[in-house]
Amino acid sequence: MKRTMLFLMMVFFSMAAVGVAAEKKVAKAAVQQVITVPNDIQWHAGPPAIPGAQMAVLEGDMAKPGFFVARLKLPAGARIAPHFHDNVERVTVISGTIKLAMGMTQDNPTVLPAGSYFALPPKKVHNAWVDEETVLQIATRGPWSLHPVKGGK
Repeated sequence: MKRTMLFLMMVFFSMAAVGVAAEKKVAKAAVQQVITVPNDIQWHAGPPAIPGAQMAVLEGDMAKPGFFVARLKLPAGARIAPHFHDNVERVTVISGTIKLAMGMTQDNPTVLPAGSYFALPPKKVHNAWVDEETVLQIATRGPWSLHPVKGGK
């Protein structure tokens, strides 16, 4: 009985030590100082599926696995057709207001003003539109994708 307890304690402490070491390695490699003020944001053309949109990556690389932060600037009247993402989509509304509807229709949208936040699971079909210029911040894990759903308008 004593041997079994001793063995289990050794296994437990060994696993704990490995976990702490792995956590330190990941934290050490992933964290870099990033400071961005609004006037320094470099905007570029946004996803082709959203005409007139602009995008700026603030941290990380959207095309690679790992954490990233990006901003999406939608012009007044922009519509994002029904689509889904391969990974969790985590979005904060920085300015303006977005109307978010689940599925293929625009029925019963949730109106999200500046300061709002939403997170959607992978593969969740949704669509959105704005009446005024709106800036969104996406902070999640890449690689980022946007897959239009056939039949979406």
